Amino acid sequence: MEELDTNVPNYNEWLRSLVAPAATGRVIELGAGMGTFSLALLQTADHIVAVEPSARGSAALTAATEHIDRVTAVHGYASDAAGLGPFDGAVMSNVLEHIEDDEGTLRELLAMVKPGGLVAVYSPAFELLMSDFDREIGHVRRYRKHGLVRTFETAGFEISEARYVNMPGFFAWLLVSRLLHKRPTHSGLSRLYDRRVVPVARWVESRVRMPFGQSVLVIGRVPLNPAVSSAS
Repeated sequence: MEELDTNVPNYNEWLRSLVAPAATGRVIELGAGMGTFSLALLQTADHIVAVEPSARGSAALTAATEHIDRVTAVHGYASDAAGLGPFDGAVMSNVLEHIEDDEGTLRELLAMVKPGGLVAVYSPAFELLMSDFDREIGHVRRYRKHGLVRTFETAGFEISEARYVNMPGFFAWLLVSRLLHKRPTHSGLSRLYDRRVVPVARWVESRVRMPFGQSVLVIGRVPLNPAVSSAS
């Protein structure tokens, strides 16, 4: 995943709160990067199995968490952590858009998470916003809500929640990344946005569902009846 920008604490906490329903008990996090978000997830999770495929990210993840008993760092992919399950939930934050076989990854998690458990995916939304920056950091797609929901359902999940997030960010990303071709992160502008816009957007979007946004959140539930999954 793209490593969290520590200059935007309000946004990071908003993101953590959005995926929190899936971050309880024993949780697997795919694309954990350097472990910043993994540590934040410990606010609600008992234990995090943090999985990172890149050698550089995995080394940093291990260094950041090796003395924390509640985090297990794994270098690899979902299949490399299968033996550490089953899990109560799973989280992917800005990860699934990097993976060519997104449905296959969700199917792997379906088999690794306990029946009734939740899998939360937070990803960039709308191909209109696909920018040079997206491609530079390895995005192969941006999602519409209905498309990500369909991918979850095809993989065998029931849908617990599906919503767009950060409507003001849609316009900010369109202007900064898509039209001006600038990097949207690690800047004074992103810090200003975090201080002034994010708290208001979070308050409003906790009460009103937005018709579009910079990102999309889908939370799927592993069916209690295995026959539902096998029939999908």
